[in-house]
Order: sequence, then C-alpha cells, then structure tokens
Amino acid sequence: MLTYYAGPRLVPLEVVATITSYREAVRTCWQMRLRTSLTRRALAEEAGLYASHITDYLSQEPGRRNLPAEHIDAMEIACGNRVISQYLNMKHHLTILEQFLPQHRAAA
Repeated sequence: MLTYYAGPRLVPLEVVATITSYREAVRTCWQMRLRTSLTRRALAEEAGLYASHITDYLSQEPGRRNLPAEHIDAMEIACGNRVISQYLNMKHHLTILEQFLPQHRAAA
C-alpha cells in the first residue's frame, strides 16, 4: 500500500543551484510558498516567529537579522517547500541521493 506524503515539497535542483546565500534561500522559500494567501502575520503564527521580525528575515539587506536555524523546519512546513534545507545541503556538498533520500523514505 502506498502512502501519501503531505509535507513540504522538494523544489527542482535547478532552482536551488541559483541561490547564493542563506538569506536568499529564505526569501525563495517565501516566494515559492504553496499557499499564496499566506500572510507574513500568519507565517509568524504558524512558525512560532515574532511577526515584527519577518520583515528582517525576508529583507534583501544583509545587515538585517537572519531566520534562526531552529525555525527553518517550521517555516518550510508553513510555506510548503524545502528550499532552505536543500540550499544548505547543496552548500555542504551533499549528493543528490542524500538530498532526495527523505522524499524516497516518505514515499515508501
């Protein structure tokens, strides 16, 4: 019997390869959110973040605060994609198999 994985989706590796920084990965995660009606305030509530900090996390200015590492998973779940994790995996030179292994396990 096949199971259905309803969690955050992996994005194409071509998209991840164009990302040059952690801040850009966070912005890409937000831009590629599945629920386009998701507001920044709703993201803050769902991910356990301060609503006033969301603007900093999504800013293009490098001097602003970054999304804390402990909130990456919650943000990815709220946005419906795993682009931040995929970027970090690619940055640390993990193989494609290592990146897609969680998806394979979920489908099994």
